[in-house]
Amino acid sequence: MNLKRLIASSLGKIILSILLGLGLASLFRKACTDKNCLVFNGPIITDIEGKTYKHGDKCYKYTTTPDKCDTTKRVIDIGSPEHKQ
Repeated sequence: MNLKRLIASSLGKIILSILLGLGLASLFRKACTDKNCLVFNGPIITDIEGKTYKHGDKCYKYTTTPDKCDTTKRVIDIGSPEHKQ
């Protein structure tokens, strides 16, 4: 049988391992179907806006500036902060 010979060979074992690995990876992959997959890590803008922060020897002041949206990129509306745990 060709199947037994394929499994017994070193190349067959490698191919079979790759196929099984891809199969398991597809079972456990994270599928994003909604906006729930988007995670924005950072401070709340209203908490830091207008304040001065020192980092090392330099001081930084955070200000927001409006900018035009790039039509070639996807625009995501960011509403009020929701703390999801």
